[in-house]
Amino acid sequence: MITWGLSALFLAAVFGTLSMTRLIAANPDTPLPMWRGRPQHLPFFTIILRALSFGLAVFGLFTLVQEIGFWAVPLFVVAVGLPIVLNVRHNRRFR
Repeated sequence: MITWGLSALFLAAVFGTLSMTRLIAANPDTPLPMWRGRPQHLPFFTIILRALSFGLAVFGLFTLVQEIGFWAVPLFVVAVGLPIVLNVRHNRRFR
């Protein structure tokens, strides 16, 4: 089950990063909201990728918690944190 959990977290990171890069490409001239709000242009495919990313991250977390315990939480934070880092880097251009 460790393989399933790690694979799910890896795919969550990939889908989240892909979603954020597409969202940044759709909004090159405007800052993106961090937690609440809606960006100026929101492609529908990014919503699907975000949903898949979140679902896979939660599945991977619960699968790995049963196998390796607390050490699954830092892996979850890395998988979920990659799109957040991209958002922060994009928004820093507008300060």
